[in-house]
Amino acid sequence: MAVTGVWLFSAQVMVYATSNSLYRDSERATGLGWVTGVGRAGAVVGPSLVGTLASNGSESWGFIAFALAGVTGAVAIALVPAAGRLGNRARTGSVPM
Repeated sequence: MAVTGVWLFSAQVMVYATSNSLYRDSERATGLGWVTGVGRAGAVVGPSLVGTLASNGSESWGFIAFALAGVTGAVAIALVPAAGRLGNRARTGSVPM
């Protein structure tokens, strides 16, 4: 459990560091707030969901729920470069044809 906790905490801190390079100075506080809020929401909802599933006798669905959350997170992280390119286009005013 300790190793998992260190791994997850380190991953969240790396997301904070990445958000620093993705947002403009004027947007950085809001962006970091969103990143932190989503992370904290997952920290609350995840254990609550698994506790509810376990109390109802559906322990195997807990793995599926965490796997879906992991896949969703992986897709979101994979889309970060595309979002950065779109943000740069919007800032410079260029419109793709």
